[in-house]
Amino acid sequence: MLAILLVPLAVLPFVAQALPASHHGDNLLFRRDSPGDPDLLLSCPGAAGSSKVQRADRCTLINIVNNPDQIIFKNIGNPQLNCAGGTGPTTVTIGGSTSVSSSTTVNAEFGVSFEGISVGGGIATTETTTQETSKSIEYEVPPGRQAVYTAGFTFHSQTGNIQVNYGDRVFDHYIWYTGTTVTQLTPDNNALPRFQVHESKCGTDPNDLNNNS
Repeated sequence: MLAILLVPLAVLPFVAQALPASHHGDNLLFRRDSPGDPDLLLSCPGAAGSSKVQRADRCTLINIVNNPDQIIFKNIGNPQLNCAGGTGPTTVTIGGSTSVSSSTTVNAEFGVSFEGISVGGGIATTETTTQETSKSIEYEVPPGRQAVYTAGFTFHSQTGNIQVNYGDRVFDHYIWYTGTTVTQLTPDNNALPRFQVHESKCGTDPNDLNNNS
């Protein structure tokens, strides 16, 4: 029965309704009283909770697809500025320490933040999920410029759906599956960070790594 119920997730991606582990003969694809994906996700451990369903015992990433690794840069320490109106470069020390951890995300328009939510399954449950680094250098900041040191961390990326397990029945079922696809990023502790200096124009946000002024 489980294999049959997983088929609609693959061949009917437009169905946003959550699916239970078994159907007992009724057409649950169109049941109006079924909990929606936001309520299921909000019931996961660490989430804010939902007034419509009880707290889940656990949430697990399933139907996993492995994506290409991603390099995500993060600032190390505070930016240093040469914005006092001088005409020469300024030698400064930039850098410090930082860390990154696993994260689970869903489309912004979905309206559910995964901050603090515990989702098992995938790489995140089998490897250390936090990576730390520390480094500082001396750097000459040109006049009218500002600089911040950054580290690029390698993340394994996986997408999938969430299986939600309850200790008591929720709408007659202990297990529900979300149709919403989520992405889980897990730092690769075997890959060394890539360090680089990010420069930008004085008067702009020096911490914005998309600032290419």
